[in-house]
Amino acid sequence: MNRMYWVVLISFLSMYMVTGRAQESIVYQPEQMQADLEKFKTALIKIHPGTYTHQNHEEFNQMINDLMLQTFKPMEAKIFYRIVLQLIANIHDGHTQAYTFGKLGSVINNQKRLPFQVYIKDERIFIVKNLSSIEIPEGSEILSIDNNLSNEIIIDILAHYSSDGESQSGMQHWLGGPYKSFYRLYPEIFGEQPTYNLVYRDYKTKKIIKTKIEAISKEVYETRASKKYLPETAPEKAFNFEINKENYAYLKINQFIKDGYDEPENTYPDFYKQCFKKISDKNIKNLIIDLRNNGGGKASNAAYLLQYFINQPITPAKEIVTLVDDKYLVEITGNTLNLNESFGLKRKKDGTFKVTKHELLRDLMSYDPIEEYRYKGRLIVLINGGTTSAAGIAAGLLKEYTNADLVGTETYGYAGISNGVRQISIKGDHTETAIYLPLLHAEYTIDEHIQKRSVVPDYNVSNSIHNILEGNDAVLEFALKKLLPKM
Repeated sequence: MNRMYWVVLISFLSMYMVTGRAQESIVYQPEQMQADLEKFKTALIKIHPGTYTHQNHEEFNQMINDLMLQTFKPMEAKIFYRIVLQLIANIHDGHTQAYTFGKLGSVINNQKRLPFQVYIKDERIFIVKNLSSIEIPEGSEILSIDNNLSNEIIIDILAHYSSDGESQSGMQHWLGGPYKSFYRLYPEIFGEQPTYNLVYRDYKTKKIIKTKIEAISKEVYETRASKKYLPETAPEKAFNFEINKENYAYLKINQFIKDGYDEPENTYPDFYKQCFKKISDKNIKNLIIDLRNNGGGKASNAAYLLQYFINQPITPAKEIVTLVDDKYLVEITGNTLNLNESFGLKRKKDGTFKVTKHELLRDLMSYDPIEEYRYKGRLIVLINGGTTSAAGIAAGLLKEYTNADLVGTETYGYAGISNGVRQISIKGDHTETAIYLPLLHAEYTIDEHIQKRSVVPDYNVSNSIHNILEGNDAVLEFALKKLLPKM
């Protein structure tokens, strides 16, 4: 081969390498970022029903201006995405999200992970699954990563991600789970690195140890997890019921839809009837309803449950409204969601639209007491940061209308409002960032002073890292030993 061939080949490879690096590092110009921030701002003001739930107009505008100032010079796309995350986190609504698509979406989704699954409590980070190549005992506490202290790490992540309301309990819970996992969000917020400087307190020796850990891909993470740990159990049933020999009934509800939103309306009412008939037949005086890690569903399925405790009819939702109708959505998105037809929208004096049809949103219906199997005994409800959306509403209604004692930690979901029905995506025109926001706002018949906060337990109880490692349920144990009468 002659010299010219090698010159051409080297030039080609050099060009390929430069192009490859350029594709990996996407850069946005100020005018691109600011145009999309303005578009997102408009959508949040004109479409989102909860933009001003936790801030006034002046505070919202100031926040937007502060974010705009950060985009005064060209910026890496990944960093701009963090700005959009902050914009959405400031809404404090768990049904409102920011996401990426296109090439940026691929970059974000393919970022390498921290090799740990963690449990977070009191702004402390504990390793529950070690998928690194280093022998670190499970239960060891992460003290810092790249000189970022653990509490500072959590505070910074919570500035980019939020749950319903301003409580931190819900998001701290989710950082230990599969949806918004710490191992994925740390590189996203603090920047992806091939290695990280880790300082941890060894669970066994209690010594503070400094080391380096390598980031790993999703594929490596899953391969190591499958080899080192037992396979994840099959998805839990939507609900389960049992009567314990110690004379208490245990009702576990993992979600408020069984198979889907179009399932028969009698799915949950029939199940509840079976449960409370057994409770009545066996004269059970103690009932535990477990709503922990319930991801939500239909609030009407929570209302059907309430019928066995109330002594007079209730209508769970006072009102459900939206800021927009189909005409406006066509102008914004080019599509109609058939809101007017589906929900019977009626324009109010303030310009918003009220839902008048109950077929799809049965929260607006009246629910009568079910006297035949009405429960009058001791009621305990278990909740935690995984109690989300309609499950938060269920906990709020049970607290409002029964004598229940709530045990656990503050929920992810609101006690008395919801923005969880019908959502749309608004994509940036100049950046590969987007927001996902709800259209309908429901207000429930919960005391107005606690509506806008997630549900707070009467007894704040959570697992320690020792409970987690040993497979103990400190919350259920507390309920059984401290709240149920001695047999």
